[in-house]
Amino acid sequence: MKIWIDITNSPHAHFFKGLIRELEKGGHEVLITAREFDGLTEIMDMLGMDYYTIGRHGGATLEGKLLASTERQHKLARLIIEEKPDLAVYKHSAEAPRVAFGLQIPSIGFVDNETATGQNKLILPYTSLLIYPKAIDAYELLRSGADVNGMRPINGFAELAHLYGFIPDRRVLRELGLKKHGYIVMRTEPIKANYFNADSEKSVLEDIIPLLPDIPIILFPRTEGQRKRFEHFDNVIMPEHAVDSLSLLYYAKLMIGAGGTMNREAIALGTPTISTYPGKLLAVTKWLVEIGVEFHSNDPREVAEHAFELMERNGLYRNHIRTVISGMENPVDVMLKEIETYDEIGAFEVEKSTNAGNLWSYVGLNDGGDKKKKH
Repeated sequence: MKIWIDITNSPHAHFFKGLIRELEKGGHEVLITAREFDGLTEIMDMLGMDYYTIGRHGGATLEGKLLASTERQHKLARLIIEEKPDLAVYKHSAEAPRVAFGLQIPSIGFVDNETATGQNKLILPYTSLLIYPKAIDAYELLRSGADVNGMRPINGFAELAHLYGFIPDRRVLRELGLKKHGYIVMRTEPIKANYFNADSEKSVLEDIIPLLPDIPIILFPRTEGQRKRFEHFDNVIMPEHAVDSLSLLYYAKLMIGAGGTMNREAIALGTPTISTYPGKLLAVTKWLVEIGVEFHSNDPREVAEHAFELMERNGLYRNHIRTVISGMENPVDVMLKEIETYDEIGAFEVEKSTNAGNLWSYVGLNDGGDKKKKH
């Protein structure tokens, strides 16, 4: 079977690397497309992926996003018409689901951000099988157009897929002059994201760093403007090119992030993590806080106090996180199973969703509908 995977954001390269490897081992042909955004192609090169670069990110403005997405959809359509894949797979791609739907190609989409309603309305109505963390209220996805007959919740979160086949490598420590468990990793706010609704001119991390002056901090800014705001801190190191961030997180004492992906990668690795995201929290973040594997605060002093506690009792927290994570589903395994099922019978096996109450009665279906969605 020929499977098309569209990768549109730098974390998605790690999300799909294990799936791509397993599909190729299973004899499938994999067609990969990507766009220019936030060092994505550099990361894909580092991971040894072969891909087509189609389009770019449109920036922070609505006009820029619309024009870039429209142009990318057109270019993708021309390629996919020529390549004729049997199945499309993506994570939060706004273009791939519409191209697949227009060409009647069945699709599997992974979504873990229910607050990105504008983007979700361009994705969910055109997705054949939607896989999502059970922490998300399914009603939120239905409101953005998800098909009740094509929803598959998982007991886990996206970043568990990033660890598929991961082996930590200390070379990144030597490259940056670091010692194991002797530094903190930080990540700034996703100010270009369409769902970001907080202050884009200042980062909450700027007030936290002065309270942690005696430990090296590896900081990953998202823009040149953000980079400039942290240049005056003596204990801050900002890598100039793509590095092995998973190994960096694995060996870190602590992760403090104003975004989401690197926080969840750290948790998946068992590294104590503090979220400082200033906007509305994702359902997945709230869930991770509730089960005790993540801490959240926007108050610099509270963050610093908790940071010292996490660093002092580091081993205890690591053991707790890894125990909780061990009982979760890996998205790679779930997606592989669904792809194999489709390859065998030409349909997806979709169980009735029980997320957030009786979903079926909510949409007015008396018998739950057909368990299989045919294409």
